[in-house]
Amino acid sequence: MDDLLSLIIGLVVLAVLVSLLILPIVSLVISINTRKRLTREISRLQSGQTAIGGAAQPASPADASLAGVVQRLTVRLAKLEAAVTAQPIATETDLAPAPETRVEPIAPPPLAAQRPGSTTAAPARELRAEPASAQLPPKPIRARTIEAEQIESIIGRRRVGWAAVALILFATAFFLKYAFDNRWIGELGRVAIGVAAGVTLNVLGFRYYRRRWRIFSQILTAGGIVLLYLSAYAAFGYYHLATQKAAFVYLAILIAEAAGLALLYEAPAIAIMALIGGFLVPILLRSDRDQYRSLFGYIAALDIGALALLKRWWGLSSIAFAGTHLLFWLWYVDHYHPRKLGVVMTFQTGVFLIFLLSHLGRRLFKPPEAAFDDLGMLLSQPLRFFVAFEDLALLSINPFVFFATSYGLLNSRHHDWMAVFAIGMALVYAGAAKVLLDRRATRQSELLLMIGIALTFVTLAIPIQLRANWITIAWSLEALAMLWAGLETRSPRLRVMAHTLFALVLLRLVFWDTPFDSRPIFTPVVNKYFLSSLVVVACLFAAALAYQKLGPRRQIAAPKLKLVILFVALVMLWLIMSVETSTFFAARAALQKVFEDARHERWLGQMALSVLWSVYAAILAAAGFVRRAAALRWAALVLFAFTVVKVMLVDIAVLQQLYRIIAFLVLGLLLLVVAWGYHKAFHSREAST
Repeated sequence: MDDLLSLIIGLVVLAVLVSLLILPIVSLVISINTRKRLTREISRLQSGQTAIGGAAQPASPADASLAGVVQRLTVRLAKLEAAVTAQPIATETDLAPAPETRVEPIAPPPLAAQRPGSTTAAPARELRAEPASAQLPPKPIRARTIEAEQIESIIGRRRVGWAAVALILFATAFFLKYAFDNRWIGELGRVAIGVAAGVTLNVLGFRYYRRRWRIFSQILTAGGIVLLYLSAYAAFGYYHLATQKAAFVYLAILIAEAAGLALLYEAPAIAIMALIGGFLVPILLRSDRDQYRSLFGYIAALDIGALALLKRWWGLSSIAFAGTHLLFWLWYVDHYHPRKLGVVMTFQTGVFLIFLLSHLGRRLFKPPEAAFDDLGMLLSQPLRFFVAFEDLALLSINPFVFFATSYGLLNSRHHDWMAVFAIGMALVYAGAAKVLLDRRATRQSELLLMIGIALTFVTLAIPIQLRANWITIAWSLEALAMLWAGLETRSPRLRVMAHTLFALVLLRLVFWDTPFDSRPIFTPVVNKYFLSSLVVVACLFAAALAYQKLGPRRQIAAPKLKLVILFVALVMLWLIMSVETSTFFAARAALQKVFEDARHERWLGQMALSVLWSVYAAILAAAGFVRRAAALRWAALVLFAFTVVKVMLVDIAVLQQLYRIIAFLVLGLLLLVVAWGYHKAFHSREAST
């Protein structure tokens, strides 16, 4: 296992080194080749120009033609400028190019001759202008040369230096481990070597910082900090040369030193490399002894050091969060036992609180700029945009990672408390949002995100604690409350979350709760499925009513959305009534022992279904006439059409004569009543106009 882990680490380091060294070199080679090709092209064009005016070897016809056209256009432009400004035509001195460009006086070409009747005398001699492509000064070439030199400087000073430090650190770690395994050096000597090497690199880094070798000093300092991490972890977590209290004091001093040097040098690279090195230490010094308390304390100290910096640098929080959970799960795979549950939960809770409290602390002591609620302002300053995005991402990920980990650890023994745990998480984030709102120390996006997290935990608590139809009822009530809050606060995010939750409610109601196949005998209407489904439909009607009443008051116009919600509510009411009717007669038919009795019950079910649809459509039509709502009338017409199709295709073929007559008669009478209503409504409208 250790050999495989060492191989994987070696491959990762090799890939990083290759990307740091090979890719910049390839870029430098491409830049140099491009510069050479550009130089050859300029030389070729210059030789083509010379061939046109002198006896040199002629250039290609295309180059000669281009040079002639540019020359004639330049001469004409000079004449036009002189005529407009009533000044003499530019002399040779005026048109002369840079001193390094050779100019040859030639006779004006025929196309440049003075036109008859022109009042301006043509000059005796015209200057032959360089083609546009040939007048490129050597400055761009010089700029490309500087760019290539900058790339080379970056490779030589930064990439090579960091790669060298990384290689030396890995070589040192593997050598020391090899020496330790073979008992070449005693335990105290091993720690002393690491401390001496780390201090030496830090001293050299400070010396070169005073000499203004900024990058080189950062490289040495970061390497020294990593070596000190190695020594500290080995002293108390590997060899037990120091007590846990002394080790924590040493680690606190070391983390403070790393933070102070990073702030002194204004170098986020020191902080990042020191943090990465700190998380690599337990991996490089793995042993068969499970010192999990020391490991958890060490990780917590690293997180506190990374998040307690006075100056925020992008990437530190993300590295700390990812490294923490990576080390934890590597330990969990090899060493977890239920006896360690208390320590593990303490560690997970501590990590969760460290990241949450660090975010709250930054907001309380240094509130964000209000302008950075605007996405355009964020995009105009990319670094601050990445910092804000990192804050929001960690604020979103941290609670759910903690909850998922805790649920996996606790659910098998304490399932009854998991819903309480989810509600507790919701209260934590709701309370944090309230504190930030009272202090006005947060942006609107962060406030809504924290409210959304709290509502999500409430939503999760419902299926954890409740069963079957109670989940659907609780979700629908929560969605309605969320929609009301979104309308009252004019928050589009809350309304989107409410609509999403309504969609989940409908999916659960249709695909989980609705008994499409078989159903035991039950009492119609007064049963668990129908009553719970009525609550969902009532919440949908209430949502449409909320848009109708609160929308205009809060200046939220959403007529189409209101119609969609109303249509979904009507369809769901039609569906649950149809399922209730169909399954009632199907359950009665299943209890019959005689085939004729069972068929009789099925006939009754088909007839009842047709009658139900006809009555429901008639009620919709009546409501449409009373409310003067065209949408309800159209829904009634569609349902009537659907009922007619069912009666003609199903009822005629399936039903007995008497049931068929009843279905046709009821449908016909209701259609006649609806037609009378349409004639009356539209006749009165035409008479009034």
